Amino acid sequence: MHGRSHFIEAALRSVIAQTHPQVETILVDDNGEGSANQLATHEQVAPFLGPNVRYSANPANVGVSATRNRGVELARGEYVTFLDDDDLYYEHKVAHQLQHMLDHKLDISICSFDRFDTDGETQPPSAIQPPLTCAQDVLFGDPSPHAPTIMIERAFFQRIGGFNESLAYREDLMLVTRALIHGAAIGSIPQPLFNYRVHAGFQLSKKRFACDEIDRIYAIIDEEEAELRRQLPPAERERLLEVTPSRAAQAIVQSSGGQDERRHPHQ
Repeated sequence: MHGRSHFIEAALRSVIAQTHPQVETILVDDNGEGSANQLATHEQVAPFLGPNVRYSANPANVGVSATRNRGVELARGEYVTFLDDDDLYYEHKVAHQLQHMLDHKLDISICSFDRFDTDGETQPPSAIQPPLTCAQDVLFGDPSPHAPTIMIERAFFQRIGGFNESLAYREDLMLVTRALIHGAAIGSIPQPLFNYRVHAGFQLSKKRFACDEIDRIYAIIDEEEAELRRQLPPAERERLLEVTPSRAAQAIVQSSGGQDERRHPHQ
């Protein structure tokens, strides 16, 4: 949770309404303890707190990756999934995705999703997740593994290091890539299981990235991808090198005002 306290009640109610009978909800507030946004956020969630709905405020704003990792640390369940403060789960999201994991003995399940705008209007088409069987499918295919699409075994999440806390963009994609490198069994669900709120322009911070911020993010991604490639068999490494896109070209597109569906850091 960061800012946007007016969206939180709807997001939280969508979790409480889950058909799965055992859902533990961890609310992690990244506004910074004592800030106006933190106080407003706590006021919104206070009526819902109890044994299965717990709240924790970060002392200072640490960003989306560290905040999600903190939520996983606090969780007691065997499986974890994520939700940003302005998105909505469909009521069968947890039940369907958990059953998918159990039926197919998965480490990670990735679901499809719908989109809606700030007025609540649906924005077609749905984002349908393709099958993911290797790192190339993630890095050079067309998946959209936003954090709320992911359900992951908690022990496996912690074993591979969780979200890269140096990243506030593409951190979810890099988590899935790293999981595949570590031999994860990943399954994709073609049915949309949550509703992703699309805001105008770049998000989470509601500001565009500066060129140096884009360069910093892609430098971290390049470093992590290089480490992941080193863990692949030689033949697979060569195949990746043949099709690796130019990071510089991507950075130019982003810094020239292009919009991306992914949200932005609030650091």
